[in-house]
Amino acid sequence: MRFYFDYQDLAGTILDDDGEELPGITAARDAAMRYLAEAIRDHSPSGLTDKLSVSVRTKESLIMIVSATIEVVAAPSHSQSSHLS
Repeated sequence: MRFYFDYQDLAGTILDDDGEELPGITAARDAAMRYLAEAIRDHSPSGLTDKLSVSVRTKESLIMIVSATIEVVAAPSHSQSSHLS
Protein backbone atom coordinates (compact mmCIF):
# COMPACT_ATOMS: atom_id res chain seq x y z
CA MET A 1 0.00 0.00 0.00
CA ARG A 2 1.29 3.49 -0.83
CA PHE A 3 1.41 5.99 2.03
CA TYR A 4 2.15 9.72 1.83
CA PHE A 5 3.86 11.65 4.62
CA ASP A 6 3.05 15.38 4.74
CA TYR A 7 5.17 17.55 7.05
CA GLN A 8 3.78 20.56 8.90
CA ASP A 9 5.20 23.18 11.26
CA LEU A 10 4.39 26.82 12.04
CA ALA A 11 5.95 27.86 8.72
CA GLY A 12 3.55 25.74 6.67
CA THR A 13 3.02 22.35 5.08
CA ILE A 14 5.17 20.31 2.73
CA LEU A 15 3.11 17.77 0.78
CA ASP A 16 4.59 14.40 -0.13
CA ASP A 17 3.89 13.86 -3.83
CA ASP A 18 5.80 10.58 -4.14
CA GLY A 19 4.75 8.48 -1.17
CA GLU A 20 6.30 5.24 -0.02
CA GLU A 21 5.19 1.67 -0.57
CA LEU A 22 4.80 -0.04 2.83
CA PRO A 23 3.20 -3.30 3.96
CA GLY A 24 0.58 -1.72 6.24
CA ILE A 25 -0.49 0.85 8.81
CA THR A 26 1.98 -0.30 11.47
CA ALA A 27 4.89 0.22 9.07
CA ALA A 28 3.44 3.61 8.07
CA ARG A 29 3.21 4.65 11.75
CA ASP A 30 6.81 3.59 12.33
CA ALA A 31 7.94 5.53 9.25
CA ALA A 32 6.02 8.63 10.42
CA MET A 33 7.71 8.40 13.84
CA ARG A 34 11.14 8.23 12.15
CA TYR A 35 10.33 11.18 9.88
CA LEU A 36 9.13 13.21 12.87
CA ALA A 37 12.31 12.38 14.83
CA GLU A 38 14.41 13.53 11.84
CA ALA A 39 12.36 16.73 11.61
CA ILE A 40 12.91 17.46 15.30
CA ARG A 41 16.65 16.87 14.93
CA ASP A 42 16.91 19.12 11.86
CA HIS A 43 14.41 21.77 13.01
CA SER A 44 15.41 25.42 13.45
CA PRO A 45 12.83 26.77 15.87
CA SER A 46 11.30 30.13 15.06
CA GLY A 47 10.24 30.70 18.66
CA LEU A 48 10.22 29.15 22.09
CA THR A 49 7.36 26.77 21.29
CA ASP A 50 6.77 24.96 18.05
CA LYS A 51 4.61 22.06 16.93
CA LEU A 52 5.76 19.65 14.24
CA SER A 53 3.60 16.98 12.68
CA VAL A 54 3.62 14.31 10.03
CA SER A 55 0.27 13.42 8.49
CA VAL A 56 0.02 9.93 7.06
CA ARG A 57 -2.45 9.47 4.22
CA THR A 58 -3.28 7.38 1.22
CA LYS A 59 -4.51 8.94 -2.01
CA GLU A 60 -8.03 8.44 -0.66
CA SER A 61 -7.92 9.55 2.97
CA LEU A 62 -6.01 10.70 6.04
CA ILE A 63 -4.85 7.75 8.18
CA MET A 64 -3.16 9.39 11.20
CA ILE A 65 -1.20 12.39 12.45
CA VAL A 66 1.99 11.99 14.48
CA SER A 67 3.01 15.21 16.24
CA ALA A 68 5.39 16.68 18.79
CA THR A 69 5.57 19.99 20.59
CA ILE A 70 8.98 21.53 21.19
CA GLU A 71 9.16 23.97 24.08
CA VAL A 72 12.21 25.81 25.40
CA VAL A 73 11.93 26.41 29.15
CA ALA A 74 14.58 28.08 31.33
CA ALA A 75 15.61 26.43 34.56
CA PRO A 76 13.96 28.24 37.52
CA SER A 77 17.33 29.34 38.91
CA HIS A 78 18.15 31.20 35.67
CA SER A 79 14.95 33.18 35.24
CA GLN A 80 12.05 34.59 37.22
CA SER A 81 9.61 33.15 34.69
CA SER A 82 9.60 29.60 33.36
CA HIS A 83 9.90 30.66 29.69
CA LEU A 84 12.92 32.26 28.04
CA SER A 85 12.29 35.67 26.53
